Amino acid sequence: MRKGMLLCLALCGVLFCAAFASADDGINWRAYEGSELMVYGGSDEPHVAAVCKAFEAKTGIKTSYIRLSGNDCFTRIKEERDNPQADVWYGGTWDPYIAATKEGLLHPYKECKGVANYRSDQYAVGYPNWFGIYSGWIGFICDGEELKARGLEVPKSWEDLTKPEYKNLLVLANPGATGTGVMVTSILFQIFGEEKALQMIAAMDKNVTTYVKTGSGTSHQVALGEAAIGVGFLHTGLDYKANQGYDNFVLSGPAEGTGYEVGGAAIIEGCKHLNEAKLFIEYALTPECQEIGQTVGSLQFLTVKGAKDPEAAQELLKMNIKLIKYDSEWTGANKNMLIEKWNSAISKEKVQAK
Repeated sequence: MRKGMLLCLALCGVLFCAAFASADDGINWRAYEGSELMVYGGSDEPHVAAVCKAFEAKTGIKTSYIRLSGNDCFTRIKEERDNPQADVWYGGTWDPYIAATKEGLLHPYKECKGVANYRSDQYAVGYPNWFGIYSGWIGFICDGEELKARGLEVPKSWEDLTKPEYKNLLVLANPGATGTGVMVTSILFQIFGEEKALQMIAAMDKNVTTYVKTGSGTSHQVALGEAAIGVGFLHTGLDYKANQGYDNFVLSGPAEGTGYEVGGAAIIEGCKHLNEAKLFIEYALTPECQEIGQTVGSLQFLTVKGAKDPEAAQELLKMNIKLIKYDSEWTGANKNMLIEKWNSAISKEKVQAK
């Protein structure tokens, strides 16, 4: 296990910029009371809804949201760039945020006070264009009882997912709709190289029942009994196991290594409520806001000092999960290529419609 990287991502680290004041210092939370704000939410809907409700209560700003997958957030913001219909993008993995930064879709917020509260400068990777609000790891979420009944082992490597004995037991996320799907594709490219990665994607495709349109949908399909193996963020599977009574869930990390995310939040360039959006970002970087997720089943590691990580997430720290040096910048720059290559390798009839 890369203990240094794990501690950097999941535990305490160094300050990003000591020159800033603490996240709550000097902020007038009621400065824009009576105004309004629109959020595009890339996290699971209960998480987005709870944060927006809490922000509205704290600030008096009427806060609405639309829940979309990560890639759909990116696409919608890009389509609306000449007339933005939302002010803030909240939640979802970092690759679409990086792509949006390169497209000039995000408003830089250099004076953000909350960055001083980061546990580690790893979470400031997007500053000043977007801001890290949680971290999670990709892995396998499995129905251990179903696999045992079939005389099969829980997969422990990416190569395992290509084995014919797992036919019709695998569910993956669609990169065309989800940041999670892009990330999984990129992980395979970064570990195995393009040629072998595409061969593996084609081999996995023979085992796939469906490609879902949300990152959390892989765990949901396993919970429904529609698949026995889902590839997605381990904290989503952990929620089913720790909070929803799915004792049959078994979590596994691939032996070759896996990637991690930094979930983001950002101000949309040209938004109609800039000051309110800045206040939302400040709130997203407070322990108060970050601890909301675990009350609605979002069990990611958190990014600011003073925020208590979900107790259940400690299970992931005890697992022998190997993290690669995941290149998120490369993924963001090559998102369209990854989607096109993936599309060329899989069976289109298995892809869920958006």
